[in-house]
Amino acid sequence: MNVKAVVLDVDGVITKIDSVWQYIHKKLGTLDAAKVNAEMYKRGEIDYAEWARLDVALWKGVSIETIRGIIKAIPIRLGATEFFEFLELRNLTIIAISAGLDVVTEHLRKIFRIDYALANRLVIRDSVVTGDVEVLVGYHDKGRVLKKICEEVGIKTNNCIAIGDSEVDVPMFKESALGVAFNPKDEETVKSADVVVYSEDLRSLIPIIELTETYPTRFSPPTL
Repeated sequence: MNVKAVVLDVDGVITKIDSVWQYIHKKLGTLDAAKVNAEMYKRGEIDYAEWARLDVALWKGVSIETIRGIIKAIPIRLGATEFFEFLELRNLTIIAISAGLDVVTEHLRKIFRIDYALANRLVIRDSVVTGDVEVLVGYHDKGRVLKKICEEVGIKTNNCIAIGDSEVDVPMFKESALGVAFNPKDEETVKSADVVVYSEDLRSLIPIIELTETYPTRFSPPTL
């Protein structure tokens, strides 16, 4: 397998939290109101973009420094430093695609070498949250986003290993040469992945990437 890039989900993969949206809501005391928005989305009354906008509207007027302070406290997976160093030593392009927020990917890019990152952009004016968000990665968009990034970078999606933990990541599994479900949250993610890994340590993914140098085609090693 000619692997040139590794594409990662962020929430639940690089970080320990399942959702940055929920994490910020808890810290700002807006979780109850956010649950109303989530229920409207689940009932099909609003689309993902409107759900995101309604959620961010709950933070209108909050300073960006407050948001960044919350983000800095997000726990990162054990072994993340060594995992990213491994990818860098292998000269692999590192891509992060998140249906969360760009404040998280910006924070992570200060810590790790991530070549390309795309997430929903929190709109800030005069150092405060405006209550608006630019939705760049929707619930079912990760396959499309991966294709776009790969076109810009000059690699093919079948040169990518995709790592995610939920059904939001399934579209990028389908676009990639290898889909790795890391602590999957649902059966759809398990079924759609080529490899399933249950671990609290990102270094557990290193052997999977090493194996791709041996297997010339799509493969399904046992669950680790």
